[in-house]
Amino acid sequence: MRRQQRLLAGLSILAASVMIPVQPAMAAPELVIIIDDVGNNRALGERTVNLPGPVTLAFLPFTPFAESLAEQAWAQGKGIMLHAPMANETGAALGPGALTEEMTQEEIHQTLSASLDSIPHVQGINNHMGSRLTQSQDHMNWVMDTVSHRGLYFIDSLTNPASVAKSTAAEEGILTAKRDVFLDNDRDLEGLTHQFQRALTIAKRSGSAILIGHPYPETLDFLETVLPVLAETGEVELVRADNYLVREAWVNGTAQSEVSRLQLRLPKELSSEPAPDSDQAKN
Repeated sequence: MRRQQRLLAGLSILAASVMIPVQPAMAAPELVIIIDDVGNNRALGERTVNLPGPVTLAFLPFTPFAESLAEQAWAQGKGIMLHAPMANETGAALGPGALTEEMTQEEIHQTLSASLDSIPHVQGINNHMGSRLTQSQDHMNWVMDTVSHRGLYFIDSLTNPASVAKSTAAEEGILTAKRDVFLDNDRDLEGLTHQFQRALTIAKRSGSAILIGHPYPETLDFLETVLPVLAETGEVELVRADNYLVREAWVNGTAQSEVSRLQLRLPKELSSEPAPDSDQAKN
């Protein structure tokens, strides 16, 4: 009760100091940028961490720089994901933490749990490769059991249009979405520009878009240039994956988070949890 009273009092002061328009402006379309495959290269990882704005980083498990880079990224307000390796159609090598069709439910749980434990501050998961495994209903059920138990979100990288990952996550009540555009399959400037514009077009048309890229030098050069411009124009709002998914859940009436709609839009200093009263701090 005290917390609510303090928040309402602060909002009253804030509202008195600004002029509220008769017709509030519509919220800007939202763009989620996820950078996959972080953790193997320190220099490129640090450039990724230092990208301007609330970018989300997806770390490969058990890579040499994943832990330290995730700590740096978290300190800078970036989103943190596990980029979970999953079996693919081509048989390409997956590396440590791989989830394969031969695994039992217990093996899936143990492997995925160990991968999650290797990434500090992890908030969610997306799939690395996975064109084969994401088609398997049983395996996706097992993956989502662990995701749900941990209270994480899941974003389907959609490496196969037949994927059941997103639908399975939704059935489990997990915050979920799918990738709209891959940024850097073609890494020349024309290709990067085309794909980035595709993502902006989708965001403006549907209200949001999820764009996935990788820590290639060309991709980082491009994002270091365009993200400050995007922030200046304000035509699209760059948001972290976790914040985007919580907002979407509120809009769709499926939110299970304790975070309120009001807190999601408040400045950080107003939306953060107030310090406990002195008598409560002793308990």
